[in-house]
Amino acid sequence: MVQSVGKSSSDATGSTRTSKPILPPCTPDHIVSLDCEMVGCGSKGRISALGRCSIVNYHGEIIYDSYVKPILPVTDYRTKWSGIKRKHLSDAIPFSEAKKLIKHHLTGKYIVGHDLKNDFSALKFTPHPLLIKDTSKCLALRHIAGLPEQQKPSLRTLTGQIFGKVIQSSSHCSIEDAKAALMLYKKVEDHWDNKNNPFLNDSYW
Repeated sequence: MVQSVGKSSSDATGSTRTSKPILPPCTPDHIVSLDCEMVGCGSKGRISALGRCSIVNYHGEIIYDSYVKPILPVTDYRTKWSGIKRKHLSDAIPFSEAKKLIKHHLTGKYIVGHDLKNDFSALKFTPHPLLIKDTSKCLALRHIAGLPEQQKPSLRTLTGQIFGKVIQSSSHCSIEDAKAALMLYKKVEDHWDNKNNPFLNDSYW
């Protein structure tokens, strides 16, 4: 188990700081890959809300996949990008229930994904930064793909450049994207936490 993840405390000056967690071992049993698809709520669908969440384990096996009904009424299903249609959410699990199940699968795990800040925003849940393996921030992957270090690449671009694999050819699929992020992570897994590797420097956090 990870202790103190996401909890804050105050120091002598009254400043709030996030306590350092007791990390689990970074082994296959403690690594999952996450991807979420969003729909739009509110005026003109400008408010992003969780519409589907998929989690795969280290071996690419699906351990969670569900459509999710947002708290607010959906005004734009963003089907072109999300692949989500009205019929998918008609009997979907409510967000409050889905969040509990998703947190259960993520707690005590290292979480792989691409540009995960968007996923965590939709989930209204942010793990400790030390548990996050965000492939969009990994300079080593940009280097391997022959891309500029200063430019954040898309998941589609990285996967295509490194593996020659085409994803998101039409709409997105959260299972496919979670597996693609996992493939990218495994490509540099052995060196991910090597602070002496200049291509793994990451100022995101």
